[in-house]
Amino acid sequence: MKLAIDAMSGDLGSSIVVEACIHFINKHKDVELYVTGKKEELTKLSDFSQIHIIDAREVLTMSEGILAVRRKKESSMVKAMMLGKEGKVDGIVSCGSTGSFYTCAMLFLKRIEGVEKSCLMAILPTYNDKGVALLDVGANAENQASHLNDFAVMGSVYSTLVRGIKKPKVALLNIGTEEKKGNEVHQETYQLLKENDKIHFVGNIEGRDILNGDVDVIVTDGFSGNIALKSIEGTAMILMKCIKESMMSSTKGKLGALLAKDSLYALKDKFDYKSVGGALMVGFEKAVVKAHGASDAKAFENAMELALKMVEQDVVFKMKEGLK
Repeated sequence: MKLAIDAMSGDLGSSIVVEACIHFINKHKDVELYVTGKKEELTKLSDFSQIHIIDAREVLTMSEGILAVRRKKESSMVKAMMLGKEGKVDGIVSCGSTGSFYTCAMLFLKRIEGVEKSCLMAILPTYNDKGVALLDVGANAENQASHLNDFAVMGSVYSTLVRGIKKPKVALLNIGTEEKKGNEVHQETYQLLKENDKIHFVGNIEGRDILNGDVDVIVTDGFSGNIALKSIEGTAMILMKCIKESMMSSTKGKLGALLAKDSLYALKDKFDYKSVGGALMVGFEKAVVKAHGASDAKAFENAMELALKMVEQDVVFKMKEGLK
């Protein structure tokens, strides 16, 4: 199995990717990595026979628009994606700009037959520990009802074949649970999902119920999904910060914190985006994983693990079969 790794495009630079690759390759002796980036920053990887360094002199930064993808053909992100296009790797991982990464995939990779729009799918932790697939979480700013219908099928197929959930419950993210809630697109989507015999549609779900774990797949447009995802991440971080400050504000609180330390760390880990690794860019004929832009070495390694799992379990083939 072979993975292409974009080492340069994240907020924290190449050092965290180098650390992640070394840790990853020491665990997976049967995997080859093709790491794209400035070779002078990747010298620590040259000692490993399973790692191939592909020199890339340009970087697609977070602040650049999607048009930069065509202008910077020598960038680490484009070179990583080209390895997928040429069939040299089974999957691609990057923590660069979502817009640029999605544009790269759209330009250079084939979509699964019958998929009109690909999307980003994130598996979020839930209160009941089941987890929930949320898609789209940022690949598309706007979507039509037919796109959301495709997302529902892809999310359901993934949940069934990879997550092992029999007859996954699919819901539509909306401003209310009633059938007639939402704008024209959401109302049209509701009817399509209701009539779709490939999924088990259970109706609308509100944002406050996303993390309950009552459903297995939540469908939304990329704009709303990205806001929901970032809001959840931000709330979790602020909540943990508030708990810490509250407990450290008094001697009694500090004693309580000491006694509850293990439970608090378990709670923090449960809702930490770093443990998830990244979002799956589903709908393409390669395993494509978008890691968080601010990923540290742990988070990026988990994104690589996610890509490897997609390849090992042949997710693309299974999704093709499920979409027939």
